[in-house]
Amino acid sequence: MSQIQSADGKPLRFYPTPDRPIPKAILISAGVLAVMTLAFGFVSNRTGIGQFETPVVETVASRGLTLVDQGGPTVSITDAASGETLMTLPTAAGGFAVEALRNLDRYRARAGASETAPFVLALKADGRLVVEDPETGQQVELRAFGEENTRTFAALLKVDGERP
Repeated sequence: MSQIQSADGKPLRFYPTPDRPIPKAILISAGVLAVMTLAFGFVSNRTGIGQFETPVVETVASRGLTLVDQGGPTVSITDAASGETLMTLPTAAGGFAVEALRNLDRYRARAGASETAPFVLALKADGRLVVEDPETGQQVELRAFGEENTRTFAALLKVDGERP
């Protein structure tokens, strides 16, 4: 059997070998880490300790949104109540707004939920802007994607009859 050589022609040595095994302290530490990880996960799952959820906060303003993708060169985001086209973007480079709704749409399909119900763009009392899917309970926290992407969705939201 020929030896594998490195680019400089020296033979490569693979470790561990019978004369150079992995130190027992490292193996024991790895085992303890794995067992503790499983134990903490089990305790957290059973007791709720260490888990966190987004708090339920009152919705101040909201708007139903529908993604209209008819296979053409553009995709539209429309107001679910009036059918008004709010934004039209190229299909290939639809941007964050379209991709966020497409991801929620894909999750609906996997969950077997109705694909015709609108998504809800909601401004919460604590100032957060989120896109919610009432069919699956999924929620996209828009501030996590930066100020520019949040502004894109904020432009779609009506507050007191006007867009912010």
